[in-house]
Amino acid sequence: MSVPDFSNPRPAYLQIADDLRQEVTAGRIQVGERLPARRQLAQRYGVAVETIRRALDELARDGLISAQSTRGTFVVKTSDQPYLPSELHQIMSEMRRLSERLENLEARVTDLEDR
Repeated sequence: MSVPDFSNPRPAYLQIADDLRQEVTAGRIQVGERLPARRQLAQRYGVAVETIRRALDELARDGLISAQSTRGTFVVKTSDQPYLPSELHQIMSEMRRLSERLENLEARVTDLEDR
């Protein structure tokens, strides 16, 4: 399957983010390695540079890559988990956030009950 698959209803930037994430997870792109420039990635995937920017934003949000202003974009960690599509990463992140909020609320309720 070529990425992005334009017959797939998922946005191209998510498909590209998933493809790059899979390359990191599989070790084809190593921690510390510089990613190709956005223009090069846009040519590789046959999409606009803006689509690549959005894909890289997804990976940065996951903590997988880091952009350094004049040096480029680098892989900063490998995924500690098996490859998952970005939607699942977003859901897991939201679940962690909600779990933290629930713990805080439970602590506040307990504190109020103890008064």
